[in-house]
Amino acid sequence: MNKFIEKNFTVILLAITCYFLFSISNSLKETSKYNSDLRACAKLKTFINDKEFSELFKKRAAVITEVPAKFTIEYCKKLTQQNLF
Repeated sequence: MNKFIEKNFTVILLAITCYFLFSISNSLKETSKYNSDLRACAKLKTFINDKEFSELFKKRAAVITEVPAKFTIEYCKKLTQQNLF
């Protein structure tokens, strides 16, 4: 076992490094998706009282968040409630 570790030490270190880099990249991808959804919901909430802009930003938010347009407002409510500290 000791000889195996000595011979393959660089491969083991490379595998560990790749694992951590992969987990960091997944975390960054999820964070950017969350921030993008929050930004889309903030724009939607800004124009919620204006009838024509409300529908436009509702459709845009639906495209960005990948949630159907009729559920976008509920999704944004739950997303902003999670964001409160």
